[in-house]
Amino acid sequence: MRTLAELKPVIREKRAEGRLENRKTAAADRNAVHAREQNSVYVWQLPIRIFHWVNAASIMILMVTGIYIGHPFITPANNGEAYYDFFMGWVRDIHFFTAFIFTANLIFRFYWTFKGNHYAKSQILQKSFWSGLIETVKGYLFLPNHKPHYIGHNPLAQLSYWIFIGLGSVIMVFTGYYLLFQPQPDSIFGKAFAWVTFVFGGSDYTVRSWHHLVAWAFMLFIVIHVYMAFREDWLAKNGTMSSIFTGYKFEPAHRAEEKAAVTVLHKQTAAVDEARKITILGIGNSLYSDEGLGVQILPRLQEALKDIGNLEFVDGTTEGMQLLGPVEATRSLIIIDAVNAGKDPGTQIRLEKEEIPSFNGIKMSVHQIGFQEVVSAAQLRDRLPERMVMFGIQPASLDLGTELSETVQSAVPELIGRIRRQLREWREV
Repeated sequence: MRTLAELKPVIREKRAEGRLENRKTAAADRNAVHAREQNSVYVWQLPIRIFHWVNAASIMILMVTGIYIGHPFITPANNGEAYYDFFMGWVRDIHFFTAFIFTANLIFRFYWTFKGNHYAKSQILQKSFWSGLIETVKGYLFLPNHKPHYIGHNPLAQLSYWIFIGLGSVIMVFTGYYLLFQPQPDSIFGKAFAWVTFVFGGSDYTVRSWHHLVAWAFMLFIVIHVYMAFREDWLAKNGTMSSIFTGYKFEPAHRAEEKAAVTVLHKQTAAVDEARKITILGIGNSLYSDEGLGVQILPRLQEALKDIGNLEFVDGTTEGMQLLGPVEATRSLIIIDAVNAGKDPGTQIRLEKEEIPSFNGIKMSVHQIGFQEVVSAAQLRDRLPERMVMFGIQPASLDLGTELSETVQSAVPELIGRIRRQLREWREV
């Protein structure tokens, strides 16, 4: 629990930091302009680059060997028995060995979808992905569009990878392994892939046809992919082609923002943590019985709410306008006070932010300077907390004394429960 004496230096320090931060921001803006001409953006991590080239090499080897297996276009020099040449056997061995590498590489890329940076991922389930896809298609068709700039793959490229490298690879893997183990239908692997024939047409011929069809679709994809990569590199002058070797793209309009993203992320994390902090402010004069409710209840609240994190308890006593500091320094505020609302003693009272009277309103607090004056001052300075609730109990006694009346004492457990429910409601938003 913190007192106002402890909070005042912190508040002054935060205000000084705010002014310093403004100067730092201006300097950072100037430096960002210079940084745009000096630095590049690290887009493709090493695992992504390795996957790309292993995948490209595997597809080319599989395509060449696959065509030969289906239609041998090289006649062995030995015109005798094929046994003495074994050229077809070597081609088949290379084809199947490469298929195993292709499969392992595909599994690795799936893993890196979750492990890699945000350029290695795809937000295909988000609405923004599909709206961006539409605008990207419009851009390629030279139609009026609002296509944003993408440093990594744009949505159209991502979708093509999902279709060809994702779905296409899965089809090639299962149909390929079925054809490999087809001659041994009673083996473990033969039985493991027996279901493939039922999914892809019900016969060996249809499975083989699917395998061939998707293979040629891969070839079409590669031609388009290489063309689009060269096109992007030529038009954007951003090093698209070299980035698949180095990982870096040259993005004059964006790289400063990208480099600053890490710093911004840390600041945003701190800001989120600060935004989730909830301040509980207890106010009152503990020398006048029930008038000291807000101060008296704080130790009990700390014990009762220890399972709820990121709470700050402030003992505000009777500081009047000095309460303005902790009020303006938080985004979520719960105030606890004895509230004279003309109700029966012990009545629970809850006031929302807009219900707490302003300076000219009816005084609800029994203090000489009420909390409504503090609210009014913060409102004039446009620094009211985003969320603010006052919890109180109608006092039964304001006589001189350091103990709460029995009436108010009996109402305290319910008050603590109401505060707990309010905290949980805010945490769930």
